[in-house]
Amino acid sequence: MPSSRKRIRTTHWYINIPQTGSSKKALSRRRPHRLQKKYTTVRCGRLSSRIRETGEASPRSPRQLEFSQQKEEIEEFALSLPAPALYQHGSKIGLLEELNFTVGILGHRLLLCFQLKSKSIRRKIVDVRRKGMECLEIQTEHFNRSESFEIRNLESSAPLQFFKASRRDFQKYVENLILRNFPKARIVKSVLHTDLEHSLSGKYVRLLFVSGHNYWAALAANSLEDQATLDGILSNGLIWRECLKSQKSHAIGKLLLVVPEERGHVLKSRLSWIHGAGQEIYLMEMNTAKDSLVYVDMKDSGNVDTLLTQVYSLWPRVDFAETESFRRMMSLAPQHVKPVLRVGSSSVSFRIRGLEFASLHLGSEGKLTFGVGKQQSIVNPSDWREVKRLVDRITRERQASPKSRHNLFYRLQAERWLESLIVPDIQVIDTELNPQYVYPQVPAFWGADRGMIDILGVTKSGRLAVLELKVSADIELPMQGLDYWLRVRWHQLRDEFSRKGYFHDVELSPDPPLLYFVSPQFCYHNTFPQIVKYIDSSIPMIQVGINENWRAGIQVVMRSRLN
Repeated sequence: MPSSRKRIRTTHWYINIPQTGSSKKALSRRRPHRLQKKYTTVRCGRLSSRIRETGEASPRSPRQLEFSQQKEEIEEFALSLPAPALYQHGSKIGLLEELNFTVGILGHRLLLCFQLKSKSIRRKIVDVRRKGMECLEIQTEHFNRSESFEIRNLESSAPLQFFKASRRDFQKYVENLILRNFPKARIVKSVLHTDLEHSLSGKYVRLLFVSGHNYWAALAANSLEDQATLDGILSNGLIWRECLKSQKSHAIGKLLLVVPEERGHVLKSRLSWIHGAGQEIYLMEMNTAKDSLVYVDMKDSGNVDTLLTQVYSLWPRVDFAETESFRRMMSLAPQHVKPVLRVGSSSVSFRIRGLEFASLHLGSEGKLTFGVGKQQSIVNPSDWREVKRLVDRITRERQASPKSRHNLFYRLQAERWLESLIVPDIQVIDTELNPQYVYPQVPAFWGADRGMIDILGVTKSGRLAVLELKVSADIELPMQGLDYWLRVRWHQLRDEFSRKGYFHDVELSPDPPLLYFVSPQFCYHNTFPQIVKYIDSSIPMIQVGINENWRAGIQVVMRSRLN
């Protein structure tokens, strides 16, 4: 008896990106060759698809549905950009159209594929993460090694006098700069590649050179790098120094950080609180006009005024809770929707487990907007139906035990989810913290740099507390916590918290604020102790490790004073 098994070829979705500058984008599917039976495409969601024989449904496994969702997220994001390009470690690989970039499902794998010159590159996709509104990070695996790619809009190269858009050219420039500015200098090692074993980024030129009787470890970054990369040179420099020390091949005594002129303000503020700064650790700025290096005085800590926004009372004078728009939004899912009044703003954020999905703008005649990320106005009944569908999907996917951990709304803004659990129960982190005064997402400006303090609180004895949250391994955790501690300390010394409406009726202690690092215990980056030991001991730091399944309820499994 002939077999009734039907041959169905695997179907892939391909992104066809038109030439840069064209106003039209297209997303098409290359159809398989027709077999004996006729097959049709059935739309599932906006971009996902399944193949079935006409009249007979072909069920898909949960894993295939997860792949479809991840594929849809990548494709939609790429098509939302005018000139989408693929990057790795900050270096552009190429425009997606030039690389013949595709995302396809093959068996039990979701693959990222592109063409590089004559070579076909294929990587297994293990995770997809949004990094803000303009970048999508794709975590892949190849020969049991993790790799990270980014899709973002093509960046235009800034005009530079000393190199032509190439880190390799910059490496040669820095080597010559060292030889010209250090007497009888001899370069022992010069590398640019990423060192995954020691968590060293390939965005910086790493040097080991000898001058006189001293061995120097040096890191340099060029002006094409964004400000976050330039600020991150300190963490990478400390790791590079510790790496060389562990090799014991040379007696590394000094660390040199080299950054472009006028772009070291954050570094200067950090270095004032780093052990050895000005004695063993030096910051130099490149003067490209003179091809010279200029030492930065550690006493000049980048004294840039920082701005603290006015805090509103928990509820403004306008009783927005009585408005029809507010009541209707809350009625969509009363047990899950939480209204949050933004600090320093006249708008209410509606959130589900920390994820904002709608806003009520009090200063615009009660204007309502909705959406995750970019929001649009609610103007007619069909918009409300869209909001309801969005709320239902978020509540379904964003829960402690979802059907799939790869769901978009489960992964988005995990730190805000953690924050939403800590704010109403801050004593789970430390029983000494006062539960009556907890301020999440406090805007903190430092010159042109704008950041958000995750949680600002106070102890029962009136001592300020800064909580920096992280749910994944991040090399920059110690320095980001230091940044926000410095800003809080700056305002504390000027008695600005009372004048701006914070901690009403609390007599604040003059003691330095406490700095809490809060993260799942096994998510602290392995470089955390290497970096944090350099931070001045006068800053009281507390490391808090919480349970890995914190979404189901926070438990502190480790609490340690770091100094």
